[in-house]
Amino acid sequence: MKNITKAAFVFVYLVILSILLHFDLKELFDLKQFCLVVAGMFLLFFPGFRRGESKQRYTGQLAACALFASYIQTFILLFLLLSTELKQEHLLRKISLSCRPILYGICLWVIFSIEPGKTPEQEAVSGTKPEASLPAVPPAERNYTTASEAYGAYRRLGLTNREAELALLIEQGKSNGEIAAELNISETTVKKHISNIFDKLEVCRREQIREKLR
Repeated sequence: MKNITKAAFVFVYLVILSILLHFDLKELFDLKQFCLVVAGMFLLFFPGFRRGESKQRYTGQLAACALFASYIQTFILLFLLLSTELKQEHLLRKISLSCRPILYGICLWVIFSIEPGKTPEQEAVSGTKPEASLPAVPPAERNYTTASEAYGAYRRLGLTNREAELALLIEQGKSNGEIAAELNISETTVKKHISNIFDKLEVCRREQIREKLR
């Protein structure tokens, strides 16, 4: 439902722009180019698809793939255009029409992107509360059975949003490479975060991270 609402507001914004800037809105839409961007979005999304991910992570990946697909398509269109001989008076118009896929990619990114201000872990687990609203209960006095509770406990132990997210993935037994792929970061960055986690929790092995919550 949120995606449909975003799509409606994107359309309204384009209508307002067409009225105030005095251009024909129909010139911005090319069904063939739009379908190619959508097809590219799903084709680029498919190799990174993994079962069991949250809906928010899926839509966030689709948003990024829509942008990448629009950039690729625009480059190809411009390359093909500039490879042919055109009269000077037609060239600028053809170039502008070839850039329409970027508009489609941006619109799809707005529609599918996750809400700003939320960390990936907060998107992945329902009911995660900001740090200020977490109950001030010492971690040692609780048995954390859900990802949301464990995430909050890690935050109270001094970990950042990203470090708490990594701690949860480490608990699941994932390797540095798997964590890097899931969070779209490099393994070097993963190692740096893990080093920070070890320092803050005063542990030296991955198995000890979960024990800090007991």
